[in-house]
Amino acid sequence: MTMKLYIFRHGQTYANAANIVQGGYEDVAQLNENGLRQAAELRDQLAAEKIPVVYASPFDRARKTGETVAKANHSKVVILDELREFDFGEAEHQSEAEVLKKYGYEFSAVLNAADETTYDVRIPGGESKREALARFKQALDFVRQDCQCDKAGIATHGHIMRLFFYDKYKKDHLFGNCEYFVIDV
Repeated sequence: MTMKLYIFRHGQTYANAANIVQGGYEDVAQLNENGLRQAAELRDQLAAEKIPVVYASPFDRARKTGETVAKANHSKVVILDELREFDFGEAEHQSEAEVLKKYGYEFSAVLNAADETTYDVRIPGGESKREALARFKQALDFVRQDCQCDKAGIATHGHIMRLFFYDKYKKDHLFGNCEYFVIDV
C-alpha cells in the first residue's frame, strides 16, 4: 500500500526573522505572530486532505505547527525525534553573518544541498548532510511502517526538507515557512 506524506516546514520564528541559525541541537526558537498566522493558513490549506495523523519534530516551532495542522481534522500528533532540524553544531544561535565569518567553508558546504562532494563536511559539534539525511529517511521509514493510514503529515524544518528534496528529486529548493510538498511512499 502506498501512502501520501505531506511534508511541511514550521511557521516563522523570531530567529528566522532575525537571520539567526537555528538547528537541531537545542530548542529555543518559538513561533512569532507571523508564524502562528502561517500555521493557521497551512491548517486551512490542508484541511480538505483529512490528514489523520501528523508526525512532528519535537522542537516547539515544528510541534506547534503540526498541532495546528492536526486541529483541522482532530488528528493525533506523534512526536519523532528524527524529524528535528539539521544540527549546525557550534553555529547555532548566532547570526548567519557571524557564522559565515567563523565557519565560512563549512557553513556554505552544509547549506549547499546540491554539492554531493561535501556530504561529509560538518560544522564543529554538528552533523553532516549524510548523517542528517539518513536520520530523516529513517523517520519516514518509521512513519510508513507505523501509520495504518493512506496519508500523514510531517511537521519538520527547512534545511532537512531541502536536503531530502534534493536527494529525492535532484533539485535544490529553499522552503519557505509553512511551505509543503507531497510524496508517495
